[in-house]
Amino acid sequence: MIPAKSEFTLRGSFLMFDRDLPRELWGKEFDYMREAGMDTVVVLAVGHLHSDSADPLRYSPSPDGLLFPSRWVSSAHVDDRLEMVLSLADERGIKVYIGSLQTESDWTTGLELAALRAYNKRIAAEIVERYHSHRSFVGWYFPQEIWMNWVKYYGSGYYGTDSLRDFVADMREIDSHKLTAATVVFKKEGNGLMPALASDELESVMTGFLQTTRVDLLMPQDGAGAAAGAAPIAELPSYFAAMAKARDKSGAGTALLAIIETFTSAPGLSNDRYSPAGISRIEQQLNAVGPYVSGSISWIFGHDMSPQATYYPAEAGMLYREYCARYGNAPTGQE
Repeated sequence: MIPAKSEFTLRGSFLMFDRDLPRELWGKEFDYMREAGMDTVVVLAVGHLHSDSADPLRYSPSPDGLLFPSRWVSSAHVDDRLEMVLSLADERGIKVYIGSLQTESDWTTGLELAALRAYNKRIAAEIVERYHSHRSFVGWYFPQEIWMNWVKYYGSGYYGTDSLRDFVADMREIDSHKLTAATVVFKKEGNGLMPALASDELESVMTGFLQTTRVDLLMPQDGAGAAAGAAPIAELPSYFAAMAKARDKSGAGTALLAIIETFTSAPGLSNDRYSPAGISRIEQQLNAVGPYVSGSISWIFGHDMSPQATYYPAEAGMLYREYCARYGNAPTGQE
């Protein structure tokens, strides 16, 4: 027997190119997402920086992982996967947020921030020039996750906050019609120097953060999959209620879109090898955060819900069918 349908559903998901799929199968991936009621895709990043002693900034975009042939990269043999994604999205009425560059290593060292800002501006201007005609291209994504625990620890001078503020300002200068989006993480428990973060502290921390960054769309991760100090599902309403109050108090006009972690962590496995979670837990997550956000998206459809998943296709396919059945979007495509 299928339980009563919840009013809170997944509106989209993140997209990575860790799977080498031809265009036909990427098209099928988007069809699967649409059949599940999803209309939003966040491309995690268009590429990343690498060390470059010849560059005045000491870093430059690496040809490894780049999603389109850029004038800022010497290699002329980069497939235009970004054009493919936007074209497929155009055909299916899917909105796309394009992630900017990632850093070469742990961004919290701060050593790459000047290069990151400079090349993000150059790459974004180039993307607008090349892909402005795609109606699916609606905004930008800042792929460096910001932990609210560190915002609490460092206060208003935290360089993570400043980096997002600059990113938002730069992207609006390049194209004022594109929205900006970013992800935040919050941990109930502390670790080393990082302090714990209680739900009754989060409102004031988040209010100042939003007033500084002015980001259009903020996507808090619910932490239910990774765990590792995150608040349990039963406490998520108090954390998301605090963020909703901060959203309203900040006056920044920011919308909240929850990231639902659709995987289950396991000792000894890297995070791309975590297995899909069960449908009942995912429904608990959706119902816990739903009243406080504009919607929810998953992390990551291609890992946890796609019948084309690399590591757990049987489990991901089962979750996909259960999700579609439970939420009234029976899949029509063939696996």
